[in-house]
Amino acid sequence: MKISTRLFEMFRTFSHLWADLPLLLRLLKAWKQGSYRGLSVRTVASIAVAILYVLSPVDAIPDFIPGIGLIDDAAILALLLHSLARDLAAFRVWERNRDGV
Repeated sequence: MKISTRLFEMFRTFSHLWADLPLLLRLLKAWKQGSYRGLSVRTVASIAVAILYVLSPVDAIPDFIPGIGLIDDAAILALLLHSLARDLAAFRVWERNRDGV
């Protein structure tokens, strides 16, 4: 596989995951308000750890390095969204059913 094809696939994956970020925020808001309870303790813990890592000043790659400092934070968010794909899909269905009722 060509490098350009791999880069294109990587950027496409990141853009897809980035589009799920607002869905994750809505899921957290609904969970916090008590209207959605479809999350396991493991899922909530994963979200909390990822948020703590992103907000922490101690990173694998320091944030102050221009150009690459935020790569590890973006990778953590992408990994989180990828690991929560089933939870996000279930929440999307729940949201549609709730809005349709």
